[in-house]
Amino acid sequence: MCANKRKVYIPLVNLVNTRGYKLGTKKEVNGEAIIYTYSLLHLLKKDKVRFFYALKGRNGKKGILQRLKIEQLGRTVLLALANKEKEMDEFFAYWQCKPKKKRVKIL
Repeated sequence: MCANKRKVYIPLVNLVNTRGYKLGTKKEVNGEAIIYTYSLLHLLKKDKVRFFYALKGRNGKKGILQRLKIEQLGRTVLLALANKEKEMDEFFAYWQCKPKKKRVKIL
């Protein structure tokens, strides 16, 4: 059997997240985004806390989610625009995470 190669489509109206900002304008979105899934099993508990501070922010400082306008879809699932891929790869490399990436089209 062939591998499951379904295309995932996410309507543009769903890109307004619960924090009240858009992931990008229609021009910025350009129809592509990346869904990241990651695991933190390799990190010590103190490093997991630091990771989440870097991800979500702390003490009034913005985390990478707010700075890059990334949507957290689940506990370890992120949706980022395709043009933010370099920054996300650098972030995960710093934390020695090897996320799974899935490119998706946005309608």
